[in-house]
Amino acid sequence: MHAILYQNQARLPMMNIICADGRQLANTLFPHQATDQATKRRGVIVINSATGVPQGFYRHLALHLSHNGYDVLTWDARGIGASQSGHAKQETARMRDWGQLDMDAVLRSTVSTLAVPWEQVTVLGHSSGGHLAALAPALQHVPRLILLASGTCNWRLYPRGQWPRMLFAWHLLTPLFLHGLGYFPGKAGVGHDLPRGVAWDWRNWSLADDYLFSDKGIDTAGYTNYSGKIFSLSFADDHGFSPPGTVRDLLDHFPRAEKLHREIRPVEHGLKSIGHFGFFKRDNQGLWPLLDTWLSSEETVK
Repeated sequence: MHAILYQNQARLPMMNIICADGRQLANTLFPHQATDQATKRRGVIVINSATGVPQGFYRHLALHLSHNGYDVLTWDARGIGASQSGHAKQETARMRDWGQLDMDAVLRSTVSTLAVPWEQVTVLGHSSGGHLAALAPALQHVPRLILLASGTCNWRLYPRGQWPRMLFAWHLLTPLFLHGLGYFPGKAGVGHDLPRGVAWDWRNWSLADDYLFSDKGIDTAGYTNYSGKIFSLSFADDHGFSPPGTVRDLLDHFPRAEKLHREIRPVEHGLKSIGHFGFFKRDNQGLWPLLDTWLSSEETVK
């Protein structure tokens, strides 16, 4: 277990997240910094990482949100970061497990351990951390979902200039690595070694007609049934990971949700680029009020 409390350690317990199949997940809890009435505890925000991105990448945003009055939880999915039980070649994790098992356990543990009602929970998902969220049955209890640079990965919805790169990766590179090495190496461009099952899910869904919604082996009713509020932020220069077409495609799979989508252009904020990862960098914290404003307008009075 790798749970860490950075401040106010006496006030909040360490998180013990155990999935339905017995897997334990590393996590970090950032307690709210309630120094006065203006920064009283406003709720809990659970940050779901992008594919292969360790939770530490989100530390600066988590600290920002904690200083705004939220308890914030970051965590590593099975096979990633501090939740990796061994070499990726021996890891049995699948991408579907990250939603069906891991995210579900994270949400239920958050509510039980921190003793908060579901009404005070917000999920913030980056990339796959957003598009896998509704595979977790517990998401149906969560009233707010923030999607950051999160869309489906159907290659047909990417700019045509990206098609050769993607088709090469899915048809040649991924099978070559998985059959030859037994995992997808991070040095090939994904940042973290991906277990075989994770890479196969990602590859097969991306080549399917309707991404993961084409997979008959998983239950996608959670997307159709979700009736909470969704705030989606996409970035106009995110061409290679979550371009606009993929973001709109994901939102279309939430027909009952109340949705607000904003596409951000870097020049609007005096930036040269944002891309898929730039929002979370401390140098770009001028973008974070976009979250603060929406959260303030949607938060439940406590």
